[in-house]
Amino acid sequence: MFATQNLAVLYIEKDADIRRRGASLMHENGLKVFESSDTTNGCELFRMNEIDIVMIDLELPEKSGLNFIRCLRAKDVLTPVVITTDHSDKETLFEAINLDITRYLIKPCKKDDLLEALQTAIKKAVNCHPITYTKLHHGFSYDPINKAISNPEGISSQLTKKEYLFIELLLKNKNHIVPYDVIEMLVWEGNVMTMDALRTLVRGIRKKTYTDILSNHNGLGYKIDV
Repeated sequence: MFATQNLAVLYIEKDADIRRRGASLMHENGLKVFESSDTTNGCELFRMNEIDIVMIDLELPEKSGLNFIRCLRAKDVLTPVVITTDHSDKETLFEAINLDITRYLIKPCKKDDLLEALQTAIKKAVNCHPITYTKLHHGFSYDPINKAISNPEGISSQLTKKEYLFIELLLKNKNHIVPYDVIEMLVWEGNVMTMDALRTLVRGIRKKTYTDILSNHNGLGYKIDV
């Protein structure tokens, strides 16, 4: 199961059986899914809900998947998009790449390929929203440009790379507990994270800020107090 904090996927697929199987796989792996068979309803679902990832069939009734992505990218350059198609012509692929798609899958999609594409999209979704200057509690604040914490007296403490990656990951998911495996993937950047190393990182951040800035939840992961 993905460590997704209930990320939401807009899944637009014309074939009802394929859509049912794909949505079931996403649900089983912790994703919230909004389903549609066409772009008209898909646009409405995107407008009415907080969508983190789009998975879309290119061959759709009324309007092609590429047209939907063109419209999406005119307003939203961050949301990860995974496309599925019955064909693999180079012209379509090149245009899709220019629209900054995350993955391109040929149908019928193998389960492992679909899961890998979703994992890539999840990683991008978790990191796609930029962090702005953030006021913390007790008069502290975080400066994402200089990667520093300021105390109530205005004195700044520079953060290490792991410290600011951790702070920014938690701020991007401030309403959720960020699981250990996500922390390992995005803060340790593919290297092995031990719990001792994570605790040392947390102590360093607390020393530069305040004790209750970070909370550990039932052995699941960490959440930031903002």
